[in-house]
Amino acid sequence: MAQLDVRDKHVHDLIAPDAAVDRIAGGLTFTEGPVWRRGALLFSDIPNQRIARWRRLPEGPELTTFATGMSNGLTLDLQGRVLAAEHNGRRVTRVADDGTRTVLAEHFQGKRLNSPNDIVVKSDGAIYFTDPPYGVQPSRPGTVRPEGWWKHPIPGKEQSIQGVYRISPDGRLDLVADDFALPNGLAFSPDESVLYIDDSAHKHIRAFDVRPDGTLTGSRVLLDMASNDPGVPDGLKIDVQGNVFCTGPGGVWVCRPDGAFLGRLVLPELPANLGWAEDGSVLHVTARTSVYRVETRTRGTLLG
Repeated sequence: MAQLDVRDKHVHDLIAPDAAVDRIAGGLTFTEGPVWRRGALLFSDIPNQRIARWRRLPEGPELTTFATGMSNGLTLDLQGRVLAAEHNGRRVTRVADDGTRTVLAEHFQGKRLNSPNDIVVKSDGAIYFTDPPYGVQPSRPGTVRPEGWWKHPIPGKEQSIQGVYRISPDGRLDLVADDFALPNGLAFSPDESVLYIDDSAHKHIRAFDVRPDGTLTGSRVLLDMASNDPGVPDGLKIDVQGNVFCTGPGGVWVCRPDGAFLGRLVLPELPANLGWAEDGSVLHVTARTSVYRVETRTRGTLLG
């Protein structure tokens, strides 16, 4: 049953107090990037360097390997193909069903990317991704990094910034935001006029207006997620009404499009990422050693 930290009673319009919360996979080390595809859940099993696949068969649930290789955030392109932000691979790839990878972005202005973290696709086919330096200076899962670690020289880091990038439909790579400390999750509003991006270091979600050419403007802080609870802003998804669901300190934070904080969904483990699944009304949440299934009263888009 859902455990809700209620800040506004309207959170119950989105998640019922008695909503089912089921642990559908466990015994893992660090899970990320859930995406629903062809009746199955794909997610990154980072320490084991694979994309895992979970599905419910008539004889019971099955957990197998969809593809080997590095990944963090996952999404689908307009053709339903898997796109991966490669945390340690330091690139963005398209992953075929046979595991073959096609590199979509690896360098910007002749220098290697940091470590693409999360990824989203716009309806025109453009791909946006965040590029913090976690994979340049990897740490063991669960390790707390020193305060301000990203401000110091990191061996192997070639980009001077932690950027947000756009791969245009013709394959060109452009920098669309350069003033983040640790950019992480990102998602579009339902009409794609706004792109939300969270900053794990500053513990907030920012909103940007999206220009017709795909560039960003009008940055403002949507939600301050500062908290003494463990965790930082990470994965981010939007429902069809524009409500924002973001994993962060203590659980999954939920706010309205205007930033009004509705509450938190508290899970047995600290969540890292989340994604809409099944008919769009179910959230799958990757949380450290497990993956959870949460029924909601709203609905999200399965694209992006």
